[in-house]
Amino acid sequence: MVLPSLSVQASAASRTDLEPRAIGSAYTQVDLQQIRAGQMVSAREALLEVPGVAINAERPGEYTSVSIRGSDTDQVLVLLDGIELGDPSATSTQFQFDHLTTLDIDRIEVLRGNQSSLYGSDAIGGVINILTQRATEDGIRLNLEGEGGSYGHKRGGGSLLGRQGPVDFRFTFHGQSVDGPSQAKPVRGPSVEDDPSWQYGFSGRLGVQVLPNLYVEALGFQTLTDHHYDNTGQDGFDTVDKDEDAMAFRATHTAWDGRWTNQLLFSTYHAERRYFAGYTRPDGDVYDGTKRNINFITRLKPLDIVSVAAGFDLEREETTQVTNFSGDFVAGIDTHSGFGEIAVEPVRDLTLTAALRHDSNSRFGGFDTWRGTVAYFVENVAPDADLKLRASYGTGAKAPGLYQLFDPLYGNERLTVEESRGWDVGVDAWWRDMALELTWFQTDVTNEIDFDFAQGGYIQRGETETSGVELGFTAAPTPWLMLRQTYTYLLADDVQLARTLGRPRHVGATTVTVLPLTDLSLSARVRYRSFNASSSGGRTDGFATVDLLASYRLDDQWEVYGRVVNLFDQDYQLTYGYQPYPLTAYLGLRTSLGLGGLEGLFGG
Repeated sequence: MVLPSLSVQASAASRTDLEPRAIGSAYTQVDLQQIRAGQMVSAREALLEVPGVAINAERPGEYTSVSIRGSDTDQVLVLLDGIELGDPSATSTQFQFDHLTTLDIDRIEVLRGNQSSLYGSDAIGGVINILTQRATEDGIRLNLEGEGGSYGHKRGGGSLLGRQGPVDFRFTFHGQSVDGPSQAKPVRGPSVEDDPSWQYGFSGRLGVQVLPNLYVEALGFQTLTDHHYDNTGQDGFDTVDKDEDAMAFRATHTAWDGRWTNQLLFSTYHAERRYFAGYTRPDGDVYDGTKRNINFITRLKPLDIVSVAAGFDLEREETTQVTNFSGDFVAGIDTHSGFGEIAVEPVRDLTLTAALRHDSNSRFGGFDTWRGTVAYFVENVAPDADLKLRASYGTGAKAPGLYQLFDPLYGNERLTVEESRGWDVGVDAWWRDMALELTWFQTDVTNEIDFDFAQGGYIQRGETETSGVELGFTAAPTPWLMLRQTYTYLLADDVQLARTLGRPRHVGATTVTVLPLTDLSLSARVRYRSFNASSSGGRTDGFATVDLLASYRLDDQWEVYGRVVNLFDQDYQLTYGYQPYPLTAYLGLRTSLGLGGLEGLFGG
C-alpha cells in the first residue's frame, strides 16, 4: 500500500505514538508484503516507489544518495530500530544506502518535510525509519531466500526468528556478489573492465521481558563489502572496502496500563571506508567515523484527549582520516538536545500537535527548532470511505559535517548551521480497496552548504526553495487486479542566484499486477524520471524503464519468483557518467519453515 493501513502504528511520524488517523505530517510506509511483491532486494529499491523520494544509484555497492523533496542526501536522517545511521567521516554525516539489504526489514516509514524538532540535525528533508522483523508468535521460524541472475549475480540469506515466554530473537545472515559490467558510462573512452562487487553480513536482536512492565533488548548488525568503482565517465581499477556496524541496547518501562512509557537507548554506529587507487596510500586511504547516542524519551497520556512526550539526546560524532588524497585529521563534536511534543484532540477526530527542540552544539552553540501539525479525520464521509485532511509547518537545522569543516584541502571552518522552514497541506483517503495521498509542499533553506569547484572547497550560499506535489495511489478494483501509482512534481530554485537547481521535475512509478491463478502473480512496472541538470559533471536525460515480475507459490512454504529489469534495454543514467544495468534477468526461490517451539532451550 502507498498509504499505511489505519490499523498500522506510525512509529516515526510522532514522538507521542499517535494513530495514523491523527498524524498531520506527510508520511508513507513500505511494508513487508510490498517489498516481497516488488522483489526489492535492497532498501534503496523500496524507496523508489515512495512519493517525494529520489535516489541516484541502483547497482549493488554503488554510492547511493537519497533526496526527499529535492533535499541534499545529508538532510535526510536514517533510523534503524531507533539507531541513528550516519557516517561522521562522510562529507556531512550522511548515511549511504549502498549495502542495506531488505532481508531483515519488516517495514520502512518515510516522514517528509522538516522534522528537526522531533529528531534534530540532518532531518530538514525528512526521516527514513527502518523497522526490522520480530517474531509474532511462539516457536521458531526459518525464512530463506536465494537468487541468481545476469552478470554473475548471486544473492542469498535467511532469518531465524523465535519467541517463547519472555524471550524473543531474530538472527539474519546475507550475502551478495556480482561480476560487472563496468560502472562508468563511456564518455571518456570505452568501458572495458568489469566492476565486481560483493558483500556479506549479519544482523540480530534479542529481547527479554524481565518484568511485567520492563522489556530489554540488544540489537545490531555488521556488513563487510568490497566494491570496484570508476570515476565520473572514466574506466578505472579503483576499489573500496567498507566495514559497517551498529549496536544498541534499549530498555522500555510501562506503567498505568500502558498510559506511561519510558525508554532509554544506547546506540553506536561505525563505518570505515578504505580506498585503493593510484594516488592512495599503499594500505589504502582511510575514512573512519563513529556516532554514539544516548537517548531517553518519556510518553504520557494523562487524559484520553492529551498525549505528551519529552526527552533528551546526547550525541558524540568522531572521525579519523588518514589519506594521500586530501590530508589527515582527527576531529569530534558533541550535541546535547532536549525536546518535547504535545498532541491534543480538542474535539472528536481533530488532532493538533506542537513540538519544540533545543540543540546545544559544542562548536556552534544552541539552536531551536519547532513544528506544528493539524489532522482532521472524517469517518464514513461517503459509504465505505474515510478521509483525512492534514497540514504541518516546521523549522529545521543542519550542522556542517566534520569533513566539511576540517578536511585539510576542502574544509571551511567558517561554515555555520543550515536553517530551513517549510509547510505542507494534504489529503489522505481510503475507499474500499483503494487508498490515495495527495500533498502540496514547500521548503526554504538558508545558509545552505555547497561545494564550489572554482574555489575548490565548501562554501555557504544564500537561499534555496523547493516546492511541488506528491501523489500516491493504490487500488484493487477486482480480486485479480492491483494498481499502484506514485508521482512527484518538483520545482527547485536557487533564490539568490535566480536559477534552477536542476533537480528532476517529474519522478514516478506505475505498477500493474494481475493474478490469473490463485498462486500466480504477474506484474509490469514502469519507472520514469525527467532530466536532471544537477547531476555532478553534466546533465542526465529523462528516461522510462520497464520491468516484468512474476511469482508462483508452490505450496504454503515455498515460492519461486523471477524478474526482468530494464526490459527494453534502455540506455539511461541516474548520475552523470555512471550507467545502471542494461537488460538483466533474475530467478529466485524463497521459503518460510516452522521449526517447532523453544521448550527444549528454555526448559518448558
